[in-house]
Amino acid sequence: MRQRCEYCDNWIDDTDAVCPHCGAPNEHMMVSASGVPKTIDELKAFAVAHNLPLEQMRFFIGEDFKEPRAFGIYQDGLDFVVYKNKADGTRAIRYRGKDEAYAVNELYQKMKSEVANQKNRLGTQKVQKAQRKTRVAGILVIIAFATALVGGIFAISRMPSRGYYSYNDTSYYYQDDYWYYYDTSSNQWQPDPSPPTTLTENNNDYWEGSSWDSSSGTSDFSSSQYYEPPSESSSSSSSDDDDWDDDDWSWSSSDSWDSSATDWSSDW
Repeated sequence: MRQRCEYCDNWIDDTDAVCPHCGAPNEHMMVSASGVPKTIDELKAFAVAHNLPLEQMRFFIGEDFKEPRAFGIYQDGLDFVVYKNKADGTRAIRYRGKDEAYAVNELYQKMKSEVANQKNRLGTQKVQKAQRKTRVAGILVIIAFATALVGGIFAISRMPSRGYYSYNDTSYYYQDDYWYYYDTSSNQWQPDPSPPTTLTENNNDYWEGSSWDSSSGTSDFSSSQYYEPPSESSSSSSSDDDDWDDDDWSWSSSDSWDSSATDWSSDW
């Protein structure tokens, strides 16, 4: 469907990431059916449409940004590169390859994680501010409510995505509330009833992806005896948008983004 560009008033298609006349982002662009951007241009337009403060977030879409404390994606020849510049200036490459959709999804999922973390932070701050203004008689009630609310938010944010993880030179796979590890002595996947706490509580830092990497030194989990295909209603693949909607993504211009809350020392 055609619509007018909000910047130059020329007609454009709703599938255009940017206006072909003036180059402005199309804030009403129709992306894929799942709502997940598939190209760098789609990801950039997605961020604009949801009012995400990319500069404050330290996300650089379509740019090989060189300074410390940055996430980004850019095209280098035929390859797409997803990277993180750590606090000390060193660069960790998350992905380099020719699959643009996969590369974009890697950064998209990281953006999603960072937005959730920032909203948790703001929610905690607002609760604390409310507590300071509340009379003594109501403090215990508000604290109990805030603790339950914040605890529930953090519990949701820590829920792992279905797929592969790497922690302490060991490969893991998560599906349907269960963890599995790759036993290099038998070259088989085995259940792990007691996975490392650091892995389970900080799973986003060790996420490798939903698809098997043949160079990972493991076998494809989907060929193991423990694999169960995800149901259509409960799939938690990284390519899905889970239970998120536009309200979860949209960022209020009145809220400040604190990039110091990001762990800039880890590889991802």
